[in-house]
Amino acid sequence: MNWTLDQLLAFVTAAEQGSFSAAARQLRKAQSRISSAIANLELDLGFELFDRSSKFPTLTPLGKEMLPEARAVLNQCLRLDSRALAAANEEPISLRIAIDEALPLETIHSIFSQVGEVFPDTHLVITNGSQDDIAINIANQKADIGFMISNSALPAKLTLQSLGYFKKILIVGNRHPLAKEGVVSLAQLQQYRQFVLCNRSGENRENALSPDHWDLDSYYLICELVTQNQGWAIVPEHIARADWFKEQVKAVKSDFLSDKLIEIGIVKRLDSPSSKITEWITEKMRHLINNHAV
Repeated sequence: MNWTLDQLLAFVTAAEQGSFSAAARQLRKAQSRISSAIANLELDLGFELFDRSSKFPTLTPLGKEMLPEARAVLNQCLRLDSRALAAANEEPISLRIAIDEALPLETIHSIFSQVGEVFPDTHLVITNGSQDDIAINIANQKADIGFMISNSALPAKLTLQSLGYFKKILIVGNRHPLAKEGVVSLAQLQQYRQFVLCNRSGENRENALSPDHWDLDSYYLICELVTQNQGWAIVPEHIARADWFKEQVKAVKSDFLSDKLIEIGIVKRLDSPSSKITEWITEKMRHLINNHAV
């Protein structure tokens, strides 16, 4: 076997992007180079990876079997690069940090005032966004590390390290019919609209409990609708207790929901090297989250 990493990368990227032309744009190469790389890989393997009979290439059965293997090889190479850079002790001159808007930013931002004292020569770029923004920016190398609510649908090149947990609570508006109840049942909840977190594509991140539910991509928008007595939701406690909402919503107990927790983690690319500043910020973040959460 004489296949190369460039051939594997072309194969995996084409499979993920859905076409050779999209893979070429993603890798910033000519489409002919992507097509040739995949064709040479197929020759070396002895079978076709893509069915090219239709407008867009689709994976053959053997192509589907080879895809996770190719991903595993590429991911291991990324880890090797990461460890090599860490061993060389290369400290970044700048660090781009992306933070999930659903995290308690007023608490998390408190550590950055210390960074200037501990790492005075490092330039920080700090941005906030949704879970999707964090994952996409890091996958596309527009951010170096991110802090976000755990998302099982991360791109293959990313990894998430757990830092702690926050509590989620069930809330309704002060004038919602359920606000008068001491403890609510699932049957009662299913009589009213539920607001459920989704991604930017409108796909559920959480399972809906009510047949009447709306999907929204922001916990803050969800809480705003709850304050208007339009429905109920299960949200991070620190968001429901924020000054914008705390006087307008009520936490309701249920007879079937135990304490619900959401995991918070640091996300980065597999080929991202560790450094003193990232390790320092990670430990500070873990300490803050564990003291702020449950």
